[in-house]
Amino acid sequence: MHLRIPILNFSSLLDDGPRDHCDKHIGTGSIPHVSMLNSLLIDDPVEITMGDIKLDFKPSVPVIDTNISLGRRHDMPVSVESITGTRNEMKRAGINIAVAHSPHAITYDSGEGNRMLMETIRDSPDFMPQFVCNPSFDNLDEIALHVESEGVRSIRMLPSLHNYPFRSWIVGPWLDWLAETGIPVWLPVEHQLLGNTYPIDPRDIYDTLSDRKDVTAVLSEVKYNDASWALPLVKNLPNLDMEISRFVVTGGITSAVEAIGPDRVIFGSRFPYSAMSPQLYHLHHCGLSSEALQAICFGNANRLLGID
Repeated sequence: MHLRIPILNFSSLLDDGPRDHCDKHIGTGSIPHVSMLNSLLIDDPVEITMGDIKLDFKPSVPVIDTNISLGRRHDMPVSVESITGTRNEMKRAGINIAVAHSPHAITYDSGEGNRMLMETIRDSPDFMPQFVCNPSFDNLDEIALHVESEGVRSIRMLPSLHNYPFRSWIVGPWLDWLAETGIPVWLPVEHQLLGNTYPIDPRDIYDTLSDRKDVTAVLSEVKYNDASWALPLVKNLPNLDMEISRFVVTGGITSAVEAIGPDRVIFGSRFPYSAMSPQLYHLHHCGLSSEALQAICFGNANRLLGID
């Protein structure tokens, strides 16, 4: 058996461009209309293969990546922290729009991090901001004002890391606001910081969202070893969807689609902690129908975020 392996320019693959502090950003944040996607699609490349694997793979459908971390972390280095480097990776992977949050907002100061995010992505129609909110610390009225003025379409909460239970007696006013505005909340199953892991309590999610069917949530970064509780949780909560950036296991996507349906599964990459392309490649090669692929890569996020 002979394998024909192309010669690749690895220096170009590794070049992530200038760092964030060298970028200049002006204007106001804006949300792209779905009609802009055609102009953002990547041209078909020359086919390059190694065995049965296409090294130049590009998705066959528009893609919204619903889990991008953009910016510098104070507790650890990241491979790509600039908008230029992130955009380069999006182009390579064939991702049209990225929903981005600030790691600074998670691990240091949510208000400052959210402002830094907006300064970074202004006038960037290929990025959508996602604000990090800490109900035990942030002022709801101020957050609501900034969300409205910046056109933010989703928020992210990390109850375990920020040391509060996801219960109505803490997050009730925030859930009222989310229900009124139709803004969905992303809830990562865990967060790692300085060698410690902070897992979310699924009982809090079930009890709270069972009573708040008017609130839409996304269980984010579900791993294969979370499947035993995460899939039943999503199946029993019609207002909860699942993001699959860390759901990497043989047959995992198929089992998730069979358990909760393709309309409840949402693509995300968790970049830069994970590469953008592998999960996209798997979605295209695990036997999904074209309708299911379109829903997972674009349609479900489009519905939640109201891009149309």
